[in-house]
Amino acid sequence: MFDQIFRKTFTINKHLNAPLVEERIKYLEHWNKLGRTNSTLTSIAQYLLRIIKYLNLESNRVITLKEIEVAANLWGRYQSNHPAKRINFSESAKQKFAWYAIDWIKKLNRLEQLPEDRIALFNKIFTKRHARLRHINNPLLKERLQYIQYWADNGAVDSSLRRISQYLLTIMKLLNFKEIRIVSLLEIQKAAEKWASNEHGHWLRKNNISKFATARFMRDTLGWFKMLGCLKVEAKKSIPFEDYLNGYLEYMHEEQGLSENTIKSRIGILTNFLFSIDAYHKDFIDVIPLTIDEILTKKHEIDGHSRRTVQSYTSIIRSFVKYAENHKWCKQRLADSIKSPRVYRYEQLPYSPSWDEVTKIISNTRTNHPTDIRDYAILLLLSVYGLRCSEVRNLRLEDIDWTNELLYLRRAKRCKPQTFPLSKTVGEAILRYLQKVRPNNCLLREVFLCRKSPYRKLTSSAIYGVVSNKLKPLNLKIKHHGPHALRHACATHLINDGVSLKEISNHLGHRMLDTTRIYTKVDLNSLRKVSEIELGDLL
Repeated sequence: MFDQIFRKTFTINKHLNAPLVEERIKYLEHWNKLGRTNSTLTSIAQYLLRIIKYLNLESNRVITLKEIEVAANLWGRYQSNHPAKRINFSESAKQKFAWYAIDWIKKLNRLEQLPEDRIALFNKIFTKRHARLRHINNPLLKERLQYIQYWADNGAVDSSLRRISQYLLTIMKLLNFKEIRIVSLLEIQKAAEKWASNEHGHWLRKNNISKFATARFMRDTLGWFKMLGCLKVEAKKSIPFEDYLNGYLEYMHEEQGLSENTIKSRIGILTNFLFSIDAYHKDFIDVIPLTIDEILTKKHEIDGHSRRTVQSYTSIIRSFVKYAENHKWCKQRLADSIKSPRVYRYEQLPYSPSWDEVTKIISNTRTNHPTDIRDYAILLLLSVYGLRCSEVRNLRLEDIDWTNELLYLRRAKRCKPQTFPLSKTVGEAILRYLQKVRPNNCLLREVFLCRKSPYRKLTSSAIYGVVSNKLKPLNLKIKHHGPHALRHACATHLINDGVSLKEISNHLGHRMLDTTRIYTKVDLNSLRKVSEIELGDLL
């Protein structure tokens, strides 16, 4: 075999006198039968000698992947020492060494046996052997498989899993992440910019930086590093008077019994307020009414918030200051001095598209595109039942009783349960989505999921985008283009159809009739009837 691929007698003798000659000849004959050229066979023969030397194959023992990795790194550094080379490490030499070493030693039955569950995932998503070996041979195999398995469990298709696997190797290379260590966010951002630069990009790219590539690199890196617990936690800026805030947080949770979403929104407002106070006073006991007035005025005149927004902001602050008074953290009667801006009743009537416009966007969404099939069902729930955004995103599979044609809801406010008859049109739209679009292999119980893996329930912003993308092209004269606009449209439509306020209140899940009564102010049909009354001699 050697006299077929080598011309010089010295070279032939060198290969014949080296250890494992029969095993090497058999391996070369294997590649010769596959039609490899003489130059390729020459390269393989040379690599086999290096593999014997660097892995000490003369001793009859089992070789581990870790040993092969160390030997491949040594060979990669050796290859880079050539005077004509300007690199410190030859990645291609390392990969070839590792590839031939694993393939040959495995044929010799001397490669360590990997647990099947460690490589089964790679066997599933990679059809080519050299691709499987490349991913198995790289460091942090267990840690990479853990992250890839997470995506697989959340319904990622094989093409996505292949992309993620390749991204993990790229992350390891750009961040020199060959063993677990703490990595800072700044280090990740620099690596993402390097990866997304035109140097690594597609030749058709017009810009120097691909924002899409940057976002994808950041997502996979942050997701993997958070799972590994090796992401450096940036020191958070301490909140002024944080002990007072934590005490009030416990009060809201334990005594007031507020929901997590309400507490979260209030904590954000109070944090902003305490930072503003800190700019005036370093001790909360020194806070005076004039300071709070200036902060509220700035909210409206400089930050541009409406009077209603400032009123809500003021109400939350007043409650916190009242709590602080009771614990003697501030001057007494300070809460009584906090005045809200005047907001006139019915100053801001609900704006909504007309029912004809709602019908138009629903009709335009009724296509065979998978995303439209999902969005069609969402738009019907928002329009027919007047559901809130959170009620749609939290709707679960068990909330639909197909046998009795009932829809079970738990209202967003006070979690009040409510039962509706399932409309035939809405039911058919949801059923079509479940049968044709929603992934069958997903363990999540929410009805509406994102279209791409890893599958997860829709966010509020995603549902807002579903409605907004349909309403904005119509150039309607409405202030808001989100899901609540369809809830307003539902209420106004029911008012115009002569449905009683009590029935509408029950339909929308309102606790008080006054909340529903505001829609009578925009009952244009009734207002037109009033304007058409013949006043006769009264004028």
